[in-house]
Amino acid sequence: MKGKQNFAIVNVNNNQLPIITEDTRTRYTWIPFGVYGQDDFFDAIIAAFNVSTTNAASVEGIADLIFGKGVYSKNETFNETLQKLIPQEDLKRVSFDLKLFGNAAFQVYWDDTHTKIKKMYHIPVQTLRAEKLYGNPKIENYYYCVDWHDNRKIKEKKKIPAFETSEEKLEILYIKNYCPGLYYYSLPDWISSLQLAISEGEIANLHYNNITNGFLPAVMINFNNGVPAPEERETIEDLIQAKFTGTDNAGRFMLSFNDDPTTKPTIDVINIENLHEKYDYVADYVQDRILVSHRVTSPLLFGIRTKNNGFSSQSEEMKTAFSIMQTMTIAPFQNLILNTLDYALTCSGYTDSELYFEQLTPLVILSQTAEETGKTVGQVEDETNKSMENPASTDDGQDAVVTDPKPEDQKFSMMEVNSKEYEIYNKK
Repeated sequence: MKGKQNFAIVNVNNNQLPIITEDTRTRYTWIPFGVYGQDDFFDAIIAAFNVSTTNAASVEGIADLIFGKGVYSKNETFNETLQKLIPQEDLKRVSFDLKLFGNAAFQVYWDDTHTKIKKMYHIPVQTLRAEKLYGNPKIENYYYCVDWHDNRKIKEKKKIPAFETSEEKLEILYIKNYCPGLYYYSLPDWISSLQLAISEGEIANLHYNNITNGFLPAVMINFNNGVPAPEERETIEDLIQAKFTGTDNAGRFMLSFNDDPTTKPTIDVINIENLHEKYDYVADYVQDRILVSHRVTSPLLFGIRTKNNGFSSQSEEMKTAFSIMQTMTIAPFQNLILNTLDYALTCSGYTDSELYFEQLTPLVILSQTAEETGKTVGQVEDETNKSMENPASTDDGQDAVVTDPKPEDQKFSMMEVNSKEYEIYNKK
């Protein structure tokens, strides 16, 4: 038919807005935790961490500051016991999980009489799912599975009682913050920038494909000698892709041999004005919003240099920014971990734990302070650590009390301690 045209239509499957759900109506005995699907929350968080450079740097940097140099006890006698009870490497992993996922967990090993904790190890929190309440006042069990997307692995899942709900030798200490609308799990503090982190990854992927495809501007090649059969169209598409896409083919010219000038192919370049400026704006906007969601007072703390730093000098910026960040961002994470550990150790009979985090302070801040005060870097570091020890305590100064109320009775700063089994550290 004369004048017939044929277009290839590309359907783009856009992501929907993230909707966090705890599926309490599921037929399963555990509670799936979803963001785009039924039980994909942890996968979505990991993906946003893996593809976004700003998000990854922020998570890793803040997690390092949360852990600092580890947890110690002012009670020198108990400190020796503490280092045997909780390996620092496991505590570091728990700190990372709490920052990345907003949830974290220890596996707790009791002695034969279930009166003393023998060991506390990290367990990947993404392997745990909470059991339905079934009318209970608190979560009593968790399910452990190495892969919640593998039906064969799910059949091998293990049901393990929560902390202080059984006499089992192995339990799980589950750490989470209060989160509006949720009960079984909590959210990371940067959840509002989940799509922005994915967008940053997509921007990188866009530039990568622009480079590897060779056709930097968008182009349309029109063949004006009729619409060939589907098999012939595929052959033509394959030939053009092989000859003119990819970095090895960039800069090549095209030859066309035609019997009639009226049937020669035409190439239309689809130009978008100021496209590079639009990409730059989006990239800067995405980076800024991700940093805001993490409450990063200065990107320089994590080796990130942006256009607007807001201070007259780098050293001044880092000193002021670190002080604010330590108080407003790091301390709440540390306090949650310390209160949880303090409660667990108290349940085990260790009443004089006196736990504190030894802080990690940037060297440039220590050096500048030492120069200003005439002290050594070591002296300044000791004084800084002492001033920011952040001992385990609640708002009223009493020992932390860990509660797990019903959903309708949740209180602010609720954290939950629960238990579960994990085979990797099946040690005596």
